[in-house]
Order: sequence, then C-alpha cells, then structure tokens
Amino acid sequence: MAEDPSGWSLTESDPQVFTQLLRDLGVKGLQVDDLYSLDAATLEVLKPIHALIFLFKYIGGDEGQQTSGIEVDPLESGVWFANQVINNSCGTLAALNAVMNIPPQSSEHSGEDIALGSELENLRDFGAGMSAFDLGHVLSSSDRIREVHNSFARSSPFSMDPSAFPEREKEDAYHFVAYLPVNGVLYELDGLRRTPVMHAAVEHDWLVQARETIEARIATYPPGSVMFNLLAVRSAAIPRLTRLLNDPTLPAESHMQLSDQLEYENNKANKGRAENTLRQHNLLPAVFAMLKAMGETGTLDKAVDEARVKGQDRRARKEKEQQ
Repeated sequence: MAEDPSGWSLTESDPQVFTQLLRDLGVKGLQVDDLYSLDAATLEVLKPIHALIFLFKYIGGDEGQQTSGIEVDPLESGVWFANQVINNSCGTLAALNAVMNIPPQSSEHSGEDIALGSELENLRDFGAGMSAFDLGHVLSSSDRIREVHNSFARSSPFSMDPSAFPEREKEDAYHFVAYLPVNGVLYELDGLRRTPVMHAAVEHDWLVQARETIEARIATYPPGSVMFNLLAVRSAAIPRLTRLLNDPTLPAESHMQLSDQLEYENNKANKGRAENTLRQHNLLPAVFAMLKAMGETGTLDKAVDEARVKGQDRRARKEKEQQ
C-alpha cells in the first residue's frame, strides 16, 4: 500500500465501504447505496433518503467546479461543517459532514433508530462553536476516524513515491461533496470550500431541489462526460422491510414485491460484508509466503499447469454453450 505523507490512504467510492465505515464509527440506522438515476421512481424506492454524496472528477479551473448558491456562515446557519485539511480524506469527510447534520430519530420499531453513536457525538460536542477549519483539524487528528478510514485502503505489494511521476502520469483526482437539507434549506457541503453553500428552501420533498441543483452541476461538464457518481445516504432497509413483511394485513402483491426487495438487500449486505472483510485484511503477505513455500517444495509449477488446464476447460465449455 502506498504511503501518503498525510497518513490517510486512498479509499474506494463503493457504497458498501461507506456503509461499513459509518457503522464502524458507531452510526446506527443508515446505509449508503449507489444512485444510478435522479428520476422520481428511482428515488421513491430508496426513500427515506437523508443525504446525497456526489463524486466528481476534479479537473481544475472553473469547468465542472461551478456551483450556484450562496456561501453562508455555518455557525449562524446551524450547519455542522468541517473543511478538508489533509489529502485523501474527502470521501470520509463528505460522509461525516452529511451524517453530523442528519437529525437523530427514535423509533418504536427495532433497528430503525438513527443515531451517531458515542464516538461522533463526543466529537460533535467537543467541536461545538469551532470554525470549519478547526473542525477539519479535529477530524484529521482523530486516531479512530483515521484508523477506520485506512482500514478500507487497497492493499498493494508496491510502495510508490507519487513525486516520482510526471503530472501527466498521475491518477485523475476525484472529489466528494454532500447535499442535504438542514433546517428546511438545501445545502452543499464541500470540504474544499470555506463555508457551506446554501441553495434553496425545501418545500415538500428536498430531493426535488437537490435533483435540480445536481443536474445543473453535471451540465457544467462537457457533453457525454462520465466523470461523476452519486450515492444516497438512506435509512437502513432491512429492519423496515422485515417489519412490513410481518404485517398480517399486507396484501399478497405487496408481500411478493417486498420479499424480493428484502432478498436483494440481504444478498447485497452479505456480499458487502465479504468484500469489506477482504479489504480490511491484507492477504498479500500470506499469498507471497504460500507461493514461496510451493516454489521451494516444487509444487508451484504443477499447480500452475493444473490451473491453466482448468481455465482452458472452462473456456471450451463456455464457447460450446454459446454455439
């Protein structure tokens, strides 16, 4: 894994990473999902949605960075907002800027409460009245947040010095910002900006204003660009679906539909846990040790030959099935 001077590693923009990151920090009742469209039907399936996280390619200059709205003082507007003061932390920072502004919710139904957890509640209370810049330093100085963030870093057998590469060979830079309603107003929370950006008053459904704002942002990119991704921070689906399915008055048609949704959510959660387990455990040393031992005992060549034969057989069967 490449070391960054900041001590914070690059992480993936995977919704299961964000879901587990929030869970590991103590957040309850929320999950993060990919959002492939902003149309009403897609949003309806994922509701209630509490925040959107927008990932875009940072290309410098004004192109793609333009945004409407008015910069406001976070302390006066009642918005919890921290600046990004270190590299590689923008994804975690966007998630925290979002969840710190999502009101806690108590529910009579098991598993449907929304709460920050003691770690983030203590951090929020400690930072009360601080500037966005100071809050950024508070977050970056948290050993727990950095530890959880880095636990999702990609494992690599090589450690490369970024300064050794010309600018044209460096990876594209991407950035995360959060959109959510606070006190009846839609805000954009971009850690690289000095303050939150106020966009519009929320009338009934805040996602209407959010959709218009994000679509206008996307329109600033060249036509046909695929430089962005959108994530939805929503209420945890499995507890709610389980409760609804246990309702004896539920119509048969709705029962079938909700059963399909619950099966999908359970499969997605199981797959996410498996992938996150692999992310959080660096298996490369064990793999290298195994290959070295096999080479020393003379079994490596045989294993490679057997794997090659199996691969050829699979390809042959697949080609036969396609004929």
